Amino acid sequence: MTSPEGRLEILRAETEGLADFLGGLPKEAWDLPSACDGWSIADVVAHLTLTRGFSPSRIMRAIQDDASPDDQSPHLRIDDVDPATDAEEAIALSNELGGNLLKEFIKASRGIVDALAKIGPQEWDKTVFRPSRPEPARNVVDIFICEFAVHGWDIRSRFDSQSGLSPESVAVMVERIPKRGTWWSFRTEAGFAPSPIRYRFRATKPTRYQVDLVVTEKERYMEVTSSDDAHVTFQCDGDTFVFLMYGRIGPEAAIASGRMSYTGDQRLMSAFVQRFTGG
Repeated sequence: MTSPEGRLEILRAETEGLADFLGGLPKEAWDLPSACDGWSIADVVAHLTLTRGFSPSRIMRAIQDDASPDDQSPHLRIDDVDPATDAEEAIALSNELGGNLLKEFIKASRGIVDALAKIGPQEWDKTVFRPSRPEPARNVVDIFICEFAVHGWDIRSRFDSQSGLSPESVAVMVERIPKRGTWWSFRTEAGFAPSPIRYRFRATKPTRYQVDLVVTEKERYMEVTSSDDAHVTFQCDGDTFVFLMYGRIGPEAAIASGRMSYTGDQRLMSAFVQRFTGG
């Protein structure tokens, strides 16, 4: 596992690389649709500028062992994650900043990276306050790597269909995905899963990693692979796993294109294709 300091350098590369790319875009390109459904290029940049409820001041307070609530995000409640509100805020900020959006994006992303760089080797487990869910400082680095990598792809892929994710970021993202809030969904109804159904994902590169998606009648969750047998095992590279879980490719398309293969129960595999939605 890469150290927090090593991961911070991955984050720095993501933020600086995206800033450089955005700096080369003509003004009219910012209004084009991105790969993030319903969002323009400018909306995605505004979303990243909002920094996911974290701020340099919250990170600096964490170093002083202060993870208490503050009034920076009064509309959010503890444990409240609302994608619709995220979208509304991003679009509103995009409209408000207009031509100043790139400058504010650079300021916000550098502020986060610079604040994280002040964390000492023994301080990475200190808690950073965020209304939706407080996180250890080391997790904050991983959250931002995921955000900048996937949304950077949302932007770049609009101009380059062969655009991908950096191997360094993918290695972090496949580890982070089981710890994310459940933005993905799996549709069930009474009687569908009287006993737990276990879907296993084996990511083969840039690093080998296994994770299980478990479905019961009442809950759906992800966990690092257990000793229990899987009903269906999917195999793919890390990029495909990330894109699947973030909803940038559907399971049917991933299988049809040869990006993902499977073994196991055909009926349950078909149910996954029909019922799973990434996000």
